[in-house]
Parts: sequence; C-alpha cells; structure tokens
Amino acid sequence: MLPFLAGIAFALLAIVLLRLSGMSRDRATGPILLVAIAVFYSVFAVDHGGFPAFAVQAVIAVLFTAVAILGYRTRLAWVGVGMIAHGLFDAVAQTAMNSPAPGWWGPFCIGVDVVLGLWLLTLRPEPVRGDAR
Repeated sequence: MLPFLAGIAFALLAIVLLRLSGMSRDRATGPILLVAIAVFYSVFAVDHGGFPAFAVQAVIAVLFTAVAILGYRTRLAWVGVGMIAHGLFDAVAQTAMNSPAPGWWGPFCIGVDVVLGLWLLTLRPEPVRGDAR
C-alpha cells in the first residue's frame, strides 16, 4: 500500500511543481512524461531481464511513445488516456508478464500514472499554442 500512496504523492508533487513553474502550460509536457514513464520497464529489463525481456519492453515503450506523439500532434486527451493505460499496464505487468521491475514498482507507478492521467484529462490548463501542431 505504501508504494501506491507514494506514487500518488509523487504525482501530486509533480503536478504542483509543473504548475508553479509554468511548465504545465507547455504542450509537450504530458507527452514527455508519458515517454519517460514508458521506458522504465525497458531499463529494468536491461538490469534484470535479459534481451528477450528487453525486446518486449522496448516494443511496449515504442507503442506508448506513439500514443504520446499522436496526442502531441492531434489531441492531448490521447496522452491522458495513454498515461492511464500505462497504469493499467503496470497492474498487468507486475503479475501476468513476469516483470523485470521490483515488486514495489507496479503499485507505485499505478499511483503516478492514474493521477497524472486524470490531471492531463481534466485539470490541466490549456497549453500554450506557440508552435503546436
């Protein structure tokens, strides 16, 4: 339970810091967060899983990266949906996929992903349109 609550706390802290700094208004913030979060399982696979696990996790990271790019180029709502989907992936990966991540990572990441995803879908201020596509 502590990893899940810590994930929620870290996500809320990140949101506060992103808003205070003004970074939350940048169109690329959500997509960058999704890409960064998606590559963590690949990193764990490099450390513990070997090449087959790395290959699987890299493909999954590429899929989430594609969602981030799609959201950046079209509607940012896709990024929020992708973030929540990654949280669901975390729930499955820890049990059904023999995850190379430590046991606490899944609950921690679920807390982070769902809070950030909900923020991206509902509470995030409209990004600055500058060079947005």
